[in-house]
Amino acid sequence: MAGHLPRAVRHVNDYVHRLLPPEQVLGLCAQVGHRFRRRTLGPAETVLLCVVMVLRANASLAAARVGAAATFSAAALCKARARLPLALLEAVARCVAERGGVRPDGPPRVLLVDACNYYLPDARVLRRHYRHPRQKRPGSRRCDYPQVRVLGCFDLHTGLLLGQLDFPSDRHESPLLGVLLARLLASCVVRPGDTLVFDRGFCSFANFCLLRSHGVHFVARLPATLCAKASGRRRFVRARGGRGKRGLGGAVVWDKPARRPGGVGVRAWRRLPASLEGLRQLDVRVGRGRSRGRLVLLTDLSHAAARQLAEWYRRRWEVETNFRHLKRTLDLEFFTTRSVEAVRRELLLRQVAYNLVRLVMLRAARGHHVACGRIGFADAVQVLLHGDAASVLRLLRPTPARQRTPRPRRLKYRGKNYRRLTKRPVPQRKVA
Repeated sequence: MAGHLPRAVRHVNDYVHRLLPPEQVLGLCAQVGHRFRRRTLGPAETVLLCVVMVLRANASLAAARVGAAATFSAAALCKARARLPLALLEAVARCVAERGGVRPDGPPRVLLVDACNYYLPDARVLRRHYRHPRQKRPGSRRCDYPQVRVLGCFDLHTGLLLGQLDFPSDRHESPLLGVLLARLLASCVVRPGDTLVFDRGFCSFANFCLLRSHGVHFVARLPATLCAKASGRRRFVRARGGRGKRGLGGAVVWDKPARRPGGVGVRAWRRLPASLEGLRQLDVRVGRGRSRGRLVLLTDLSHAAARQLAEWYRRRWEVETNFRHLKRTLDLEFFTTRSVEAVRRELLLRQVAYNLVRLVMLRAARGHHVACGRIGFADAVQVLLHGDAASVLRLLRPTPARQRTPRPRRLKYRGKNYRRLTKRPVPQRKVA
């Protein structure tokens, strides 16, 4: 069937064809019930071209058309991308993740969860749906372009992006952990027995009850407002003024708070148990990394070693590195689409492209018998675009395991060519 593909797809890199065969995309179309008419830009051709656009640092439609040596126009490729259903892209992303070892019958995994922001065009529909961050509301002097927050779930050892959830930028990500977890459980990406590692922003009684009800374990760092009494039966309480005295570690019980948080409904809050038992509080020391220092971790893993849990939380910062690869290495910090459905479609295409790069890194890491993080992400992107399967081990060499000096987070380079919006945002007008 590869000989009958249109001319546009034959000019796409052969290595991308091997990792994402067009026959597989057409099979997924039949599986999700997507009916289409045979044309130059069918579903398989459009998906492959859009993935290559993402890998080429978010290239334009005109650049994709020229790179494919095609006779269609950029407008035709834009319409073909708009015809792709979200169910098809979700199935493609799931199949790519399965090639990296994410299978329903696989062993339990360690997952990382966190959120990040992306910039959106100044369109009225996007401003109404995704809105602005709380510190950049319309009418204030610090008003900026609308942003979308994305909650992502990554595999710790492979770095694969397993799922995403978009939500307005003025909402906190903690109440939406249950929505993302329900999607991942429904698609068998997350299974009972897996372990979620997250920071203090997700620590809440409702989230811990939700994870335990689904059989998913957790490792989280306790915020400063939570403490455990050092004498008697230790219970978690809210500290009233200052940092509470923490215990030295051991079995603890978390009582249900008296006040219901804003992100949980009344009926759902009443169904939660009165307390959570079987929890462990660990006072560990992380010697290096972004999360170094004395940390107090909370987990429901009763037999896991404290050193192993501390190592998992030390590597939690890798989720920030994965987001940096999406934003900086692939230059995907800005969206160009102007509708909510198109934003979600582009998120799925980015997930597919990112996981294809991770598959190349996994193959090189297994060939050199090193961890996946020792393979350069930018080098893997170039090999995926311009190399082949036979040259992966020769071109991708492990980087030395060196300890990086942390930079101060206060100094940030925006890298934008335009000033911040200082007035109420209005739709952008055409300029001659």
